Amino acid sequence: MRLNSAYFASALVAATVIAAPASAQQSDRVTLSSMGGHIIGSPLAKHKLTEYMSYTCSHCADFEAESHEALVTKFVSKSHVSFEVRNLILNPIDLTAAMLARCGGRTKFFGNHHDLLAKQSTWLKKFQSISPEVMATMNDGTVPERLKKIAKASGLDELMKGRGYTAPQIDACLSDKAEQDKILAMTKHATSTLKLSGTPSFTLGGKPLANVHSWSALQPKLAVLPR
Repeated sequence: MRLNSAYFASALVAATVIAAPASAQQSDRVTLSSMGGHIIGSPLAKHKLTEYMSYTCSHCADFEAESHEALVTKFVSKSHVSFEVRNLILNPIDLTAAMLARCGGRTKFFGNHHDLLAKQSTWLKKFQSISPEVMATMNDGTVPERLKKIAKASGLDELMKGRGYTAPQIDACLSDKAEQDKILAMTKHATSTLKLSGTPSFTLGGKPLANVHSWSALQPKLAVLPR
């Protein structure tokens, strides 16, 4: 998704942007990078792959669906590639989903991440169908209050309840300023430092992969990496 394709009102965008055991398989191991991204695979892997993604990007949902099994079995589980997910936030509903993906700590992230993307069309369609009158109220209140309204209007709160989270836990996640700051810092790094212009985008060893925005384009790049 191109950055200028965000459908949400730009005014609201501006308002909101103010270890597993050693014996576990590498593909089951989740660690955090220095920027707060979530990594599967060995932290010592020779090749470090990073995805910059948005939860409102249909191409990101496609990438997750298409790469989910193959990326792990063909590359991450072989210990020569690690895979990190970082945020490139496009709009407030994207920020809301990103905050919820981080609920429960690092071991819960990839389950939340996969479910949010697998059900993207449902909660995104629900949000896009709310009335203009309700949409106008999204600008009212503090940032956490706005994110909670978005979660309710989109059904993201019910999605997370279905994953075992309570309403107080969901509210706490949406109010976590430290997690919000990490998400926005990743976005700033992606746009200002790496000059990424759309999602999903990928870096390998910290360097952007030009014209790679899908699993079909990424897989050949990974297949030729030396072990």
